[in-house]
Amino acid sequence: MNSTSTTTTTQNKTIIAWLLLCLLATMWGSSFLIMKKALPTFTPVQIGALRIMSAGLVFLPLIISRRKEYPKEKTRYFVASGFLGYLLPAFLFALAGTKVNSSLIGTLNSATPLFVLIVGALFFQQIIRRSQVFGLILGFVGSIILILSVSKDGLSFNNPYALLVILSALMYGFNVNITGKYLSTINPVLLSAWTLCGVAVLAGITLFSTDFLSRINTHAINPLFLVILLGAINSGVAAIIFNYILQIASPVFASSVTYLIPVVATMMGFLDGEPISLNHYFGMSIILVGVYLINKK
Repeated sequence: MNSTSTTTTTQNKTIIAWLLLCLLATMWGSSFLIMKKALPTFTPVQIGALRIMSAGLVFLPLIISRRKEYPKEKTRYFVASGFLGYLLPAFLFALAGTKVNSSLIGTLNSATPLFVLIVGALFFQQIIRRSQVFGLILGFVGSIILILSVSKDGLSFNNPYALLVILSALMYGFNVNITGKYLSTINPVLLSAWTLCGVAVLAGITLFSTDFLSRINTHAINPLFLVILLGAINSGVAAIIFNYILQIASPVFASSVTYLIPVVATMMGFLDGEPISLNHYFGMSIILVGVYLINKK
């Protein structure tokens, strides 16, 4: 009876994890297009700062009411997670969005699970299986094919902004392993709040040190609302979902959200009129085969 109950609970958690993964992919996959829409009005730094500040404000009431529960011994891990998982990637993605189309940003971001495995093996004593090694190789080959794409608005070595996306994926690799090893016992809501609160302050200082206020006019209302919504939902609420998935599944599974993000980002980009080349499809297919091998039991 206990065995049956345990099996049922495990199955339920698996179903919940997959459903939340799909929801998270939809939220994050749409982020690239939203940033693209805001770039004519605000700078990449302003978009990244406003996004993180908005995410932090969502948790402000919770941070104040639960301040006595803050685990001070975990501060360095919260800071590391805040910078590597939210603040720095927000700036890098916004900057990359000025030169790289949203569908390909989403595809390059799918390299995140590869970095989760590499960082986990090098710095967190994680064991990599043979199938995962093949997956790593295929994933990188797929990313290189995308970078070498010569299609219009595609990625090439003449476009170094693509490397900003790869750098963000590397940062995510560190963040997922740090969170999984040192912060996995903390309530997902509180974990998201404490991780974002510090970097939100820095983001606010950065934002208001620019000409952000002078850019706000009647034409900026829609882009402003989109970025605030991006921060509150696609960063704030999404952080809770991601941290919960990380706790009921595994770091590799949680990072698997980036497998689905290219599909969402590609659909969003296509609907917005962005071209998609055969190299794009070929590179993405190789990456997906790679990540399948990474997750293969």
